Amino acid sequence: MEKEPAADRAFAKLAPRFVILHFDTRNGRAPHVARLKVKRNQTYALVLQPDGTEIARIEKPADLKPVVALMKKALNKK
Repeated sequence: MEKEPAADRAFAKLAPRFVILHFDTRNGRAPHVARLKVKRNQTYALVLQPDGTEIARIEKPADLKPVVALMKKALNKK
C-alpha cells in the first residue's frame, strides 16, 4: 500500500480507463526501446495513443501521486 491512501483510491478509479503494462527492456535491446526512448534499468510512466505516439511521460515516479496526475492530464488531452 502507498503512504498516500488518496493516491491509491485515485489510481484505482483511473486505472480501468488505461492499459497498465510492465515490461523488461532486456538490457535495452527489445524492439520497442528505440521508439519509446527508454533507458535500461529506469522506471517510467508513459501514456501512449493507440498508434503508439507518446502523449506524456514521467521518469522515475517515486509514488502514485505523479502517476495519477499524468493519467488525469492524459484524459484531459483526449
